Amino acid sequence: MSVSDVEEKSTVSDVEMQLVNHQNCVIAELVSLNQDLVKRVSELENRLVLPSGHSSVVTRKLPNASDVPNTEMESKAVVLKKKSCGTNALSKSPAAIWYEWYAKTPRLWDVSSNRQKKSAYKQITNYMKLFLPEGFALDPSTPSYCDEVMRAGMQVERCLFEFFGDHGIKSRNGSSVLKQLRKLHREGKLELLIKAYVARVNTGKISDPVPNHV
Repeated sequence: MSVSDVEEKSTVSDVEMQLVNHQNCVIAELVSLNQDLVKRVSELENRLVLPSGHSSVVTRKLPNASDVPNTEMESKAVVLKKKSCGTNALSKSPAAIWYEWYAKTPRLWDVSSNRQKKSAYKQITNYMKLFLPEGFALDPSTPSYCDEVMRAGMQVERCLFEFFGDHGIKSRNGSSVLKQLRKLHREGKLELLIKAYVARVNTGKISDPVPNHV
């Protein structure tokens, strides 16, 4: 797979995500307009003049927007939001997530407006770093940076899946991979890998462009 192929797939995924986000915005706007309409109707009826000619306030209470049952539109908005946020949206392979995290511009750790996605990508790539036994060195200023990112991502995915195979795990996409990594971490099955990674950091075998504060 060439860099152009990976970039093309990343671009397609970006377009799909933009379309979903656009649909969410449109649906959210329609829901907001519907709620505003209910509020305005309520205000108008409260100012109605009774047939006797005497101005009075209508005492009948209209339902607030919060009391109105969810419409089909609102339900769809919730479903789309769930599908486009956080780990629910991570249908990509670990290697693709690694590449997007490190190579996409502007960098996700700098500008990502989706905090759930940013957090999930950060967690997955941090776990993936444990599966590069020789360490890694990524320098964004070099011409071959994207190629190095892709090679490292493919290598770490291969090592990760071998580790999963040893533990009877068949997960392959981002969401399920992250879930399994968290489980392995809680069970203490990543301790040796973590200690080895710390040793590589201390001996200068890790050169990571991601800022420490991210």
